[in-house]
Amino acid sequence: MRTSDTMQQPLRIALVLETSGGGSGRHALDLAEGLALSGHDVTVIWSPVRAQEDFQTRLLAMPTIKNLQLTMHRAVGLADASSLRALKSLLKAHGPFDVIHGHSSKAGALIRLLPRSIPGARIYTPHAFRTMDPDMGGRARRVYGMIERILAPRGDQIITVSSAEYQHAVGLGINARKLTTVVNGATLHGEADRAAARAFMELGPDDVAVGFIGRLDAQKAPLRFVEAVSLAAKQAPHLRGLVIGDGSLRAHAEALNTADAVRFLGWQDGPALFPGLDVFCMTSHYEAMPYTLLEALHAGVPIVTTSVGGVEETVNEGVNGFVLPTDSTAAEIAEPLIKLATDAGQRDAFGAEAQRMAMTRTVQVMVEDTIRVYQTACAQG
Repeated sequence: MRTSDTMQQPLRIALVLETSGGGSGRHALDLAEGLALSGHDVTVIWSPVRAQEDFQTRLLAMPTIKNLQLTMHRAVGLADASSLRALKSLLKAHGPFDVIHGHSSKAGALIRLLPRSIPGARIYTPHAFRTMDPDMGGRARRVYGMIERILAPRGDQIITVSSAEYQHAVGLGINARKLTTVVNGATLHGEADRAAARAFMELGPDDVAVGFIGRLDAQKAPLRFVEAVSLAAKQAPHLRGLVIGDGSLRAHAEALNTADAVRFLGWQDGPALFPGLDVFCMTSHYEAMPYTLLEALHAGVPIVTTSVGGVEETVNEGVNGFVLPTDSTAAEIAEPLIKLATDAGQRDAFGAEAQRMAMTRTVQVMVEDTIRVYQTACAQG
């Protein structure tokens, strides 16, 4: 157990992740960088199987952070036993660590299956429990929920990234004493260049740009976005929809764009384009704490979103955005888009409030809150 004196000393921390894409990879690198800047010794253990190029590029550009590769696969299978043995060997060879922090379900399971002969507080951040997927079948939901309940006592703390994810964990039967919420943080790097962003997106001075940023898959519901913008544009002719992202539903989404109200830009630098947007619209069926909501705050962009994880922390209804039920139709989503597209004063007011809220949703705050979780877990270990 750490004493109050040693609690102030730098920690040796291993961050473990199987998937490096999307928010979980970004979160892990933001955390690693912030921990290192705070004086802690950080090692990132990551899998090359699904590693994205931008993740690898950013990680390798962090000279003070050690990185170790470990083959891990998303699917549950016999290969997990090999991954567990390899993880144990890496931690023994490069440790001991004060904290072993697994990100997303696979790494979270592996670090909690480690024998207690491997020292270190076990911390797990799910980045959206698999059971949060409303399309998951009943049997799969029961199996994954049972796995989470079995593994929870083997860890020291589970960090949920939003109040919605916390409540979901409680609903799974996980003891609330094992749960702490640390909301993600974001920072838009560099000067916000609205003119450059709008030029890149080929927007005119009178165009009102509403953006969708993310994967084009069932979870994000991009078809609903295209339909909503197409409907809204009939009453707000200056409205322009922009889809920044790609995925399995792109062809279907493009086929729905019969009114040519939406442009598809593919994967781009979302944070760089946010300043060029007038409205951000998220139509997801479920989320834990999406970075796009945080980026909208920092860019001062009004938000129209379905009621998913992270909304409670980022959207004040009627103050910096509008929140709709997750089962809303395209026509229902179109209504607040029309309101904002036709009222520049309301957009300005919402944008100002968004930037005020952004001050409490920074990477620095997230890192400081996570360190407190580590210190508490180490003190109780």
